Amino acid sequence: MKKPVIRVLLFTLLSACPFLLSAQEIGIDSPNGTPIEEKIIYNHQNSVNVAIHSQGFGCGFKIGRIKNIHTTCNWETELVTLNALKEVKLVSGYLSPLARPFVYGKLNSACVLRFGYGEEKRIYGKPYWGGVELRWTYEGGVSLAALKPYYYYVIVYNQNVLGEYEENIEERTFDDDAQWLEIIGKAPFSKGWKEISFSPGIHVKGGLSFDIGTSKTRYQAINIGAVAEYFPMGVSLLDSQRDRKLFLTFFLSYNWGSRFNK
Repeated sequence: MKKPVIRVLLFTLLSACPFLLSAQEIGIDSPNGTPIEEKIIYNHQNSVNVAIHSQGFGCGFKIGRIKNIHTTCNWETELVTLNALKEVKLVSGYLSPLARPFVYGKLNSACVLRFGYGEEKRIYGKPYWGGVELRWTYEGGVSLAALKPYYYYVIVYNQNVLGEYEENIEERTFDDDAQWLEIIGKAPFSKGWKEISFSPGIHVKGGLSFDIGTSKTRYQAINIGAVAEYFPMGVSLLDSQRDRKLFLTFFLSYNWGSRFNK
C-alpha cells in the first residue's frame, strides 16, 4: 500500500515544480498575488527633484540609505537661483532694439550650490491598501553662492577730440553710474561671466515629506519646508540690500527616484 502512495506523491510534486518555478519568475509568491518586489525591505533610496522657492527655483538629487522603516539618511546636492524679494522689472521709454526689461538697482545674478546631510523620520506610515506616508525632514550643510555682475545698456556722453560730447550706448553695472544718464535695458546674460565671485556659507533645512508613491521600488514625494542660509561675507543682490548675510526661503519640491538593494 505504501509504494502506490509514495509514487502518487512523487508524481504530484514533480508535476507541481514547473508551476512553482514559473510563479517565482513572475514575482508571485503569496496567496493574494502580491509581487515579491513589494515585500522586500530595501536599503537604498536615490532620487532627483525640481523645486520652486520664495526667491527662485532649482533642482537637485539625493543619495539615501534606509536605516529602518522609521529613518532614512540622505546626502543631498542642490542648485538654486536666488533673487531679491524687492526686485521690480521696468521698461525704458527709449526707442531702441536694446530696450529690454531690466531690474533697477540690481547688482548681481546669483545661484547657490548646496551640499548637505539629513534624515527623514516617519510620522505616519501608509495603510496596507496604500495612501500617503508622512515624514518630517531635516538637513544641514554648506552653501556656495556664485555672483555674476548684472549689466545694463546705458546712455553715456563722452567727449571727443574736438571737445564735443557724443551720445554712446555702453554696457555698465549699477555700481559704475557716475557717467551714465539713462538705462536703456538689460545687457545679455553672457556679459559678466569672467567676473563671477563666490561667497561661502552654511544652511539648515526642515520640512515635511508626503510620499505618494504606489510602489515600494519607485519613490515619489512632495516636500514642503523652509531653508535658513547664512553667508559670513554677505551676498549683494540689490543696491538697497548690499552684503546681506541671512536668507530665509520657503520651498515646494517634487521628488522621484527608486529604492533598491546593493
